[in-house]
Formats: sequence, structure tokens, C-alpha cells
Amino acid sequence: MLGELAWKHEVQDIPEEGLSVVRTATPEECDAVARSLDLLACRSLTARYALKPRGGGHIQLSGTVEAQVEQSCVVTLEPLLNRVAESFTVDYWPESEMPERGGGVVDMHDEPDLEPIVAGRIEVGNVVYQALAGGIDLFPRKPGAEFEPPQSTEGDDASHPEGPFAALEKIKNKR
Repeated sequence: MLGELAWKHEVQDIPEEGLSVVRTATPEECDAVARSLDLLACRSLTARYALKPRGGGHIQLSGTVEAQVEQSCVVTLEPLLNRVAESFTVDYWPESEMPERGGGVVDMHDEPDLEPIVAGRIEVGNVVYQALAGGIDLFPRKPGAEFEPPQSTEGDDASHPEGPFAALEKIKNKR
């Protein structure tokens, strides 16, 4: 269990008709999320979800997570505020009933992920955290920001273009 969002529900506390929850992260939880995801800041994080018993001790968790995160622009390195919105669905089964995971098999079905119910608890925080992490832009760019390679001042020889392999070319030519 990740400590960033230690949100959980006891199975015995979930009524037969289900449970709907809106949960907002505390400033401390937002700070922990920002640190663990290497963000400048997590300004807000709200999860809306429902827990529904499915019979046989199975419970389905479905919901959405919305957050405002501050990241560095990959071009200018300036702070950039982004909105993240993701949905999730996970089925929880008693730990003793969990199916064996097939080694190296990729499941292409649109079935919900399976998680175990451990010690009578549903670990909602882990699912919310994973959904948020999956929705963060890996290469945030400020609108209009364009990368311009630095101008080379040494050896402006047109026969040796600068590029990602220019340094290797120089090493090769010294042999």
C-alpha cells in the first residue's frame, strides 16, 4: 500500500445498496503525492467513487479522480498548471479467491482490474493514486513553447551537422 493516500474502507461498513463517497485530499496528502510523482505541486485532488457489493464477497469500486498539478514545462522549465481527470474501475475479491496471474500473459479484455480484499479492507487510495499517476502528462509543454537547439559556435563546418550523434562522429573520426 502506498502511503500517499491511505484511504480505505472496511468491507463490513459497506451497505448492501453500496456506498458513494466524495473525498478530497488534505494539503499533507497533496504534498506527499507531489513528492512521489516528482511534481512541483499538487494543488488539489478530489476522488468521487462508489463501492458496490457484487455478491460472493466481491465488491466493485468505480469512480473518477480530478486534480490540479503543477509541473515544469519541458521546453522552458517554467511552472505549468495542468488539470488531470481520470476514471477507474476495480473489482475486489477475497484474497483466497484471487485467480492465479498468468506469467507474461497480456489481458486485452475490457474487464476491470482485480485487487484482493486484505484483512477485510478495500484500499481505495492506492487505486486513486494509480489512476492519477496514469493521467499525468509526461511531457507538459506551455502553449506556444517551441524547442530551439542551441547555436554551435565552434566548428561551424557544414559537412558535420550537429545532432544527437555528432559527439559520436567526433570520437569516430579521431581513431
